[in-house]
Amino acid sequence: MIGNTKASKTLLVVANLHAREYMTSELCMDQIEYYLENYYTAREGGSWKKTFDKIAVHYVPMANPDGTTISQFGIKGIRSAALRKRLRKLKSGSTTIWKANARGVDLNRNYPVRFRKQGKRGPMGYSGPKACSESETRAIKKLTDQLRSQKTLRGVISYHAMGSIIFGGSGLGGTLQKNTDRLYYQSRRLTGYASAAGYHSSSGGDGNFLTYIHEVTKVPGITLEVGRYTCPGPAREYPSVWKCNKMVVIQAAKLFR
Repeated sequence: MIGNTKASKTLLVVANLHAREYMTSELCMDQIEYYLENYYTAREGGSWKKTFDKIAVHYVPMANPDGTTISQFGIKGIRSAALRKRLRKLKSGSTTIWKANARGVDLNRNYPVRFRKQGKRGPMGYSGPKACSESETRAIKKLTDQLRSQKTLRGVISYHAMGSIIFGGSGLGGTLQKNTDRLYYQSRRLTGYASAAGYHSSSGGDGNFLTYIHEVTKVPGITLEVGRYTCPGPAREYPSVWKCNKMVVIQAAKLFR
């Protein structure tokens, strides 16, 4: 967390729900470092400390650590022998493009909103046997719900890869739609990313984290898909990802402070 622990407002940033999208973890860690390095620096409108005094930013830079281990190091990277044995039975082919967690569940289809069982256990696409079946999902939900119950949560940013597009929300109505649009359009201006309006998700939003944010917690939220090429993204692409996104979270904090 960055900022005042007693702040009356909070912002939540979640990255790396999908294993192979671990470039988003690096991005969040660099954001944290950059904001802390410049915490007391005098800037136009004052130092960032003035913003962080009013709104604290909660980061979850790596929401899927076990799945990321599989994407980076293969099944051999998993320490549990029993789990390695179960994973090998899936016969999933290349693990580099693994999206799921180490139990073969897509965490972005596992949230308790419009949940429907879909896919089969493997590297991608499986919703899990029921909503919140996975410990990673339950942990993010618990944090989100806690901030919401404290009436401090003002916005949520979810980082994925790839496409250089941004998802906002439509049909939300009232203040929720207004504030989601404010966050969405500001982030589009900062990143130069395109609208995701024409993008069709195979899940249809079922069990999706952003859908949970909009429809259950009723909090403004966006998803940014970083990068343009393959996933995992090539290291050579990271400088442009950083340039586009380094100010996104601090500006979101200023928006809602």
